[in-house]
Amino acid sequence: MRKLLLAGIAFAALVAPAAAADMPVKALPPAPIDIWTGGYVGANVGYDWGRDTIDSTGSPGNCSTTAANCVTFPNGSSILSARAATFNTSLTRSGLIYGGQAGHNWLLHNMFWTNDGVLGVEVDFQGKSDAKTTTFSSTTADPNFPAFPMNQTFTQRDQINALGTLRGRAGVLWGPSTLIYATAGVAWANVRTTATYVQNENDPPFLLPFGNNTQSTTEVFGPVIGGGVEWKWTANWSVKAEYLYADFGNVSTTTQLVQPNLVLGGAQGTATALTSTHLHDNIARVGINWKPW
Repeated sequence: MRKLLLAGIAFAALVAPAAAADMPVKALPPAPIDIWTGGYVGANVGYDWGRDTIDSTGSPGNCSTTAANCVTFPNGSSILSARAATFNTSLTRSGLIYGGQAGHNWLLHNMFWTNDGVLGVEVDFQGKSDAKTTTFSSTTADPNFPAFPMNQTFTQRDQINALGTLRGRAGVLWGPSTLIYATAGVAWANVRTTATYVQNENDPPFLLPFGNNTQSTTEVFGPVIGGGVEWKWTANWSVKAEYLYADFGNVSTTTQLVQPNLVLGGAQGTATALTSTHLHDNIARVGINWKPW
């Protein structure tokens, strides 16, 4: 009996490997192809619009003529000029936007629970074609001389010559080739503003219209946020659509106003007008990206 048992064990040991070799083996699924990780460059085109809020504050200065409105009422015309230069208005811009972008993405498996996600960084530079003008007219009563109110026409022209952003991106994949993402970072813009004041008390030949203008070209920075969708039709090419909102903060100009008295000589009134413009920008654009590496 013992010999029989030993013989059976020996036979099973010889047969088992051969039987296992004949059994079908289930193949492992292929590893997913990462079409997102890597650097890219691209181009975009779109439309932007913004509403700039303008706050003007006038401060009276000294007068130097012998007219009653300057001597009897100290700084009378200067105060009137400063009051006229104190107001609020706004300007609406819109136009085409075009440029390019470059960035890098990283695919992260199971970034959102069971869904894969993408993290990235992107920089872009945009040219623009919007330059808009607003006009604000007013009449400020003179309590000392009711017949001679201060009429004023204010004109401002705002233009963003170029802008760019540096942003992080984070999104979730909907299928292997569609990315839905949010983005945030810092925006930069080159801005030119021109403020023009024309005032008139309409008292010829003593007082005629007077005014001045100031132009400022400056670099401004501010936060930018947004979101978009990007779709890859091949491993190396993709298209995207996105919206961004940027707040560029304030741009200030200072304009000196001098009202001459053409008969008595000297300055009937002087004032300083400080113009502060807060710029907001909305950007909607489409683009194409190429991932060569």
